[in-house]
Amino acid sequence: MKQNVKVNTPIHIRPASPEEAGLFYSELDETADERLGTVGHVRIDFGSSGKGFYHTWWPHNDDQFNTEEFKGELQEVVDALRADGPLKDLASMRSYCYRNGGELTEDCRCYGYVVDTEHYRYCLRCTPFPGDYQGYLYCYDLRQQQMAQQAKPVGRVIFADGSRMDYTDTQEYLRCIQEELPQHSVTGFRYETLTDDPVVRKQVDDILFDLYGEEKADWYVYHPNSQDYQQLTDAVSDYLEVFQEQAQTADPQWQQTM
Repeated sequence: MKQNVKVNTPIHIRPASPEEAGLFYSELDETADERLGTVGHVRIDFGSSGKGFYHTWWPHNDDQFNTEEFKGELQEVVDALRADGPLKDLASMRSYCYRNGGELTEDCRCYGYVVDTEHYRYCLRCTPFPGDYQGYLYCYDLRQQQMAQQAKPVGRVIFADGSRMDYTDTQEYLRCIQEELPQHSVTGFRYETLTDDPVVRKQVDDILFDLYGEEKADWYVYHPNSQDYQQLTDAVSDYLEVFQEQAQTADPQWQQTM
């Protein structure tokens, strides 16, 4: 394997927000995965001793975003997280999660942490318990996200007279919602957020809740029923039948294996 390019990336890790939870799991929709610019993800566990480091690389989007630049930066990010962070060992991960929060699930079994660099976003899901895979590190190319967002609308607005407009500029879309939503009973204004970006979706929700409060705004929010949950369960089952378990790679010294 070629020597990874050193990029000397500053590493800053922060707890995930609840709105970012979807970034810590595999996207079943290939189109959505492409829009997110998913490079791939690393599955990690510490072994029976809690001090090993076993990892497997899972490519996404046909591995087309897995460049030498990315490999070099991924190396630095993982090294930093192993040196004095949640990937040092199982005990360190447990301590780190309890100190820093970032819960992704109500039972507090999974925690999420984000590292943002100039061109990439790394989302580390931690499960600090023996018997599970303790880490999943999802990697996203922010430039691919930006290109996808420029090519496709962020959101759509519709009025009672049938007029509609698609927005590719996030700020313009948010401004339209903020200005038009108070008049929706007169104009018939409705909106549809098309982007998968959790930050934009949260900004839209914040506007709605600021105007109406969570209870009054509830009528805008879609609530899945039992049939929806069954469809999701069936989709996951189909996904697992297609993809077989890949072999783990055991290596006390981290390196992405291709």
